[in-house]
Amino acid sequence: MVTKKNQVTLYLSDEVRDRIKAIAEQDRRSFSFTAEELLIEALEAREKASGKTG
Repeated sequence: MVTKKNQVTLYLSDEVRDRIKAIAEQDRRSFSFTAEELLIEALEAREKASGKTG
């Protein structure tokens, strides 16, 4: 089942954009998918460190 996703505008430095793009290409995934996965990982790590859950 496909989940409807919200569109957002995000401003990134060239360095961050290039790093995400490189990971996406290595994993053969889209930039958007990779960016979302990285954000989820960062959120989960932050929540774990603070003892909170999403």
